[in-house]
Amino acid sequence: MSRKQVVVAFGAHPDDIEIGMGGTIAKLSALGYDVNLVVATLPNFVKIDKKEERRNESTISAKVMGCKTPEFLDLTPDEITFGRRFVTKVDEIINRHKPEVVFTQWIGDSHQDHQALTKAVIAASRDLNNLFMYETTIPGGITENAFRPQLYVDISATLDIKTNALDCFDSQKMRCGHLWVDAIVGRCAYRGYQNNTRYAEAFEVIKVSKW
Repeated sequence: MSRKQVVVAFGAHPDDIEIGMGGTIAKLSALGYDVNLVVATLPNFVKIDKKEERRNESTISAKVMGCKTPEFLDLTPDEITFGRRFVTKVDEIINRHKPEVVFTQWIGDSHQDHQALTKAVIAASRDLNNLFMYETTIPGGITENAFRPQLYVDISATLDIKTNALDCFDSQKMRCGHLWVDAIVGRCAYRGYQNNTRYAEAFEVIKVSKW
């Protein structure tokens, strides 16, 4: 038997992947892809959430989306800087999984951790053929740059899985407010309208190789 096609999705923090592409992750998992999630750091806002709480939320969410437990790099904030050490760590993950497709966060995001992660992923994926950036987080993420949707994935059949995965993050629902999930679903409806489907997720293309 030929091996499953391998996908690696990177997120700087727990819930980043779910916000940007949870429906796509669930769809790829259901289609039989070997989907691997990598989370760079575990934030620790003492008054709101703790590292182990974030780890547990992310683990449960991955199961909801049909994935194995994410790989938690558990880097400190000072370690998430674009440079040789961080690129080498991401390079090791790429070489270990040998993915056909890599997803990472939008490089125009306002969060410095997201920017540094994506720069490292782009550098480490320089020899790969399929590299995409998922849309920025909600709330925040507003910058002087504009996200350019170039690839759309119809997630009408997996939107409920995406929302169930987001519901695993009680710490973030408390921190971001009750409209957090509604805002994310609203964006999926907007992208779906652009794509002539009910719900969709959008991506910027760094590199794609077809035919």
